[in-house]
Amino acid sequence: MSTLISLDAHWIWLAGGFALLALEAVLPGVFLVWIGLAAVATGLMIWVLPISFTAQLVLFAALGGVSILAGRRIQLSQKAEITDSPFLNERGREMIGKVYPLETPIVNGAGSVKIGDSVWRVTGEDRAQGEKVRIAGIDGGTLKVEAA
Repeated sequence: MSTLISLDAHWIWLAGGFALLALEAVLPGVFLVWIGLAAVATGLMIWVLPISFTAQLVLFAALGGVSILAGRRIQLSQKAEITDSPFLNERGREMIGKVYPLETPIVNGAGSVKIGDSVWRVTGEDRAQGEKVRIAGIDGGTLKVEAA
């Protein structure tokens, strides 16, 4: 058995690495790819420089740690990409600071504004219909307004 490990260990590491990469395509998440890349890199390194089985495990652990940290850094940098629509799924937040006339008066703290083709419920101090208000915040589906 030790002959198999010492002579063909690189094939075992390469096969295991490619198997993990293939599993990544089937399973959700992005984790196995980093371990698979570490196994492939270990296989390539010991193909060129034969080392003991213990050293192979240490090398794989080190490469695995480095690849996981690199992968995490890549994922975090992709989440932080600047977009032209930062509030795409938070339409109310993109309205904050904008001024609109009241569609219905604010009576007892509640009224509405028409924004585009939608009518939004607003809360704030009582105001007359048509008076301009500034969107100050959002609470669920209700916009909080103040005098413009």
